[in-house]
Amino acid sequence: MNRTQFLIISVAIVATLGSCQSSDKATVALDQPQVQEISILKLDSLNGTLVDPILLDVRSDYEWDQGHLQGASFISYDWDDRVNWLKNLPSTRPILVYCEAGGRSGVITEELRVIGHPYIIDLVGGMEQWNENQLPVSFEDPVPLPSE
Repeated sequence: MNRTQFLIISVAIVATLGSCQSSDKATVALDQPQVQEISILKLDSLNGTLVDPILLDVRSDYEWDQGHLQGASFISYDWDDRVNWLKNLPSTRPILVYCEAGGRSGVITEELRVIGHPYIIDLVGGMEQWNENQLPVSFEDPVPLPSE
């Protein structure tokens, strides 16, 4: 093999490896819409299909203290600096957002969309629907917010 053939093969290998890595990220973005609305009652099935999702409660501090979903992180809708917290969430992980009934989670979902987060799920129905179905709530501390 001469030097020219070696260089061509090396460039082809690097290009192939690079395209595989970038296509994995593109596949996530192309396979799923940026924002989805799914019933909060389907949370268990969602957790089984998503890779390392972030469950985000966006209710008030008082509502959080009344009980929340197991494994949730917390950014209150009422915080003046909430957008800064949202900007620091990793773009490589899906974010599942919920509030009490759906209004605030819709606003946060839109803020995440504008920031450019690639995969957001608004858990429609919120804690109101969760509690109506007598599903378990947690009183543990929030899961620390991950960052990029």
